[in-house]
Amino acid sequence: MAGKVVSSTKVSDVLYTTFHKINLDTTLGRLSTILDTGHFALVVHSQRLFTDKEKMEMKQIVIGVVTRIDLINFITNEEDLKNRSPSPTIRNGNVSE
Repeated sequence: MAGKVVSSTKVSDVLYTTFHKINLDTTLGRLSTILDTGHFALVVHSQRLFTDKEKMEMKQIVIGVVTRIDLINFITNEEDLKNRSPSPTIRNGNVSE
């Protein structure tokens, strides 16, 4: 796309239309595999939509966007928490480990 896009180009002309949808039950391993080939994944949640008294539809709502850096940051932060010594607690004016 370099050189073909100018400030007056419509967003609809440059939309990224190839993407993966995941839900909150998707494993981090599966997400990692998806991000090996895609730039991002949309996190979706299915919601029931009642259009009238007798008709119900399922609608997917985008609740987040996740990228490789989000996954790396999450894993790194989890490792930091595991390696960190427990914070001391103060009870009755005494500090305990």
